[in-house]
Amino acid sequence: MKISVTEILDSFKEFVSTHDYQNNPILSVYVNIDSTNPDNRREQPAWQIELKNELKRIESQLNPEEMKRWDNQKIWADTENMIFNYLQSEKPTGRAIALFTDFKDIVGVDLPVPMKTSVYYGLPQVKHLLFALDQYKEYTAILFSGSEARIVDIFLTRSTNEIKIETEHELARKFGRKADTLAGDRRDQEFEMRFIREMATEINQYFIEHLENARLVFGGNLQQAAKINNALNPAVKNLVVAIEPMDFKLADNEIAEIVKPMAYSYEQDHDVTVVENLVYKFNKNGTAVLERQGVEKALKEGRVKTLVIPYPMDSQEFDSLIIDAVLSNVAIEFVYGEGADKLNQYGGIAADLYYSLR
Repeated sequence: MKISVTEILDSFKEFVSTHDYQNNPILSVYVNIDSTNPDNRREQPAWQIELKNELKRIESQLNPEEMKRWDNQKIWADTENMIFNYLQSEKPTGRAIALFTDFKDIVGVDLPVPMKTSVYYGLPQVKHLLFALDQYKEYTAILFSGSEARIVDIFLTRSTNEIKIETEHELARKFGRKADTLAGDRRDQEFEMRFIREMATEINQYFIEHLENARLVFGGNLQQAAKINNALNPAVKNLVVAIEPMDFKLADNEIAEIVKPMAYSYEQDHDVTVVENLVYKFNKNGTAVLERQGVEKALKEGRVKTLVIPYPMDSQEFDSLIIDAVLSNVAIEFVYGEGADKLNQYGGIAADLYYSLR
């Protein structure tokens, strides 16, 4: 399931921008509908039981005197029915779904990774949705061999240590056609240069539109891979995590197993680098702010390019800031592990800015 983060966030933004979420509590519901879980394929799926239990838990935390009133009991019962009717009628296609409701309207967002079934009451709890998307990384392994190029799309989720493989890829079809054309030119002395040039062009054209989430790993003929890498547009070249000695004929799952530890190591190093760069720029009076006060001020002034947050973050301290950032089309990046530990030393939140006022 390939995802568009923009499309997912647009659904959420439309809902919260048209509902008075600051003055009226929102019910945020995450449901683990993952069909690969055998317990969710029973006559009564596990997610239904988990969701009912979560809704009862939230209801038990509300004011007992208020919940004795018939009208409040009816609102809660109607909302529970609305949630279950939505899940049964919309037939979500993801492995989890996030629902937001003000007890009248409801919006649902499919998620590509399994998530724990949980319910929250108050400010919309969007950070869990954002983290799930941020942790869902796409790595594209491209292997070269003579006149051929092979592509394996590998999706990894750092927080659940999962791997998923897809081989259908628009670029693969382009490569196939290009390889057929070039195969007849094997005797041409210029073949190698043409192959490198045309492969680089194809990769540039495709990935220049996918810079936000893509990571590339080259393999196969390492000499060809290195030359193609050198011929790439600098922005696309920055996506290349490694050039690895992977045999062109390896099975997809074997390629995925080679890429997996490399990807996790790269993401961990990336998170640490993100935080270190922010701290460096802040100390140099550059385009970065640390801690809540500075971030909040920069958000109000429209200077924030990327909000950086550690995960897990159990407290609700930054929920309002996160919602403001989403509504302002600010990018949000989560740092994990060592990167999160470092950021927590500097107030637990930071922002990369378009420009500095210092």
